[in-house]
Amino acid sequence: MNASTKTKLETSTAVGSKLLVLVVNNKGGVGKSVIARQLADVLRETSKTVEVFDTDGGTGSLLLSNGTRDANGGLLKEQDPKVGVGYFDIRSDKDRAKLLDNLASGADVIVCDMAGGSLGEISRIVDDGDGVTGFAEAVKAQGYKIVIVNVLSNVQGATTSVRDYLKAFGDSAEHVAVINKAWGKTEEDFPFWYGFTTSDGTQKGGKTRADFLAAGGKEVHFPALQPGTFAKVDAAQVPFSKAADSHDLTITERAHLSKFNKAAREAFLEIASVVGL
Repeated sequence: MNASTKTKLETSTAVGSKLLVLVVNNKGGVGKSVIARQLADVLRETSKTVEVFDTDGGTGSLLLSNGTRDANGGLLKEQDPKVGVGYFDIRSDKDRAKLLDNLASGADVIVCDMAGGSLGEISRIVDDGDGVTGFAEAVKAQGYKIVIVNVLSNVQGATTSVRDYLKAFGDSAEHVAVINKAWGKTEEDFPFWYGFTTSDGTQKGGKTRADFLAAGGKEVHFPALQPGTFAKVDAAQVPFSKAADSHDLTITERAHLSKFNKAAREAFLEIASVVGL
């Protein structure tokens, strides 16, 4: 990170509540873990205490890429979430409550990469499957503010997830929609989010976005990494911030990665105070 970007990160940090950042979408495969990996990298470059968790058990992408490894490259079973990636299974009755219990650490920011379809699991922690009011109140009682980071692909189900989380959490959380440009570059590539006109002139889609913005939600565009470069970086199972050291990458691919990392940081800086930067 260059000096000017680092200065922005240091000076944009607002004094306020500790944050529980949930990277979500009820639709799987939208790119949640990619966004969580980049957010974890950026947050750990600040002076804040940051804990990172993967809620997809011991096989989640965030754990595999950003988890602490031994000298031989083996993933450590015991992870310190302040350095590597803690993990639990949000779908498991015995693990689910860890999403709330982990707040006992008092870390400034806790980032959780949530498994697809987690909204229903969150509702079961305190509220017995009936909403999230009790969960939200318990988080607030621990001095934390909830930040819902919904990662959007271009399919209808991804947009529906934004609506569902907005309805469930309302003003008990800050809401962010991340337009993942790995799924398209223009508004036309995300028809259900931005809206579109059918062949007979009927307007469809776009209402969720309108309601989201009217409720004070923040929208940010997240860059795409060239597919071949992404495949190699993903296979290396290292944080994006360290992937340039991989011998599998060509000079051009390292340039792709550097551009991607810079653009990702700039995207998060647009919502710096919301996500704890």
